[in-house]
Amino acid sequence: MRRRLEIIVAVGCLALAQQAGAFTFSDGTSVSCVARGEPVPEYAPPPGSETMTFTGRTVRVGSGYQIVWNAPKLAALPPVVHDYLFFHECAHAKVPTTDEVQANCVGLKDMRAAGRAGLAVEARLATFYGATNDYWLNTLRCANAEATPAGAARPPAR
Repeated sequence: MRRRLEIIVAVGCLALAQQAGAFTFSDGTSVSCVARGEPVPEYAPPPGSETMTFTGRTVRVGSGYQIVWNAPKLAALPPVVHDYLFFHECAHAKVPTTDEVQANCVGLKDMRAAGRAGLAVEARLATFYGATNDYWLNTLRCANAEATPAGAARPPAR
């Protein structure tokens, strides 16, 4: 009887952990999004439970955020894009922002800081989005911009 109770409790904890969610990267490692010192819960509705046209979306829940994943669409993406979308959606909660290019920018910076980006990864992202696509070019322009310290003179525009 005690063993059965332990199994029921373990399964319940696993179900709660899966709903709270940690994102699993294409290499099998997991991470949680943290915004303002708090973990951002993630949720993937069961397939067929609702029609979702998006792959991932960060939504306001009370005073915080939740990331909602369309698991089948996410799984169908190339691994590098799958992983990048975590950083993008997490950026929506961290900044916070509804601007897609700003979320891309912060997400790419965070992906680099986590050691998950670099020339090869960013080349694959450019191939996915289109190397000359304005959305991707604006993302790179922002992510590559050097932060100008407050009060420092900016170089003249050309």
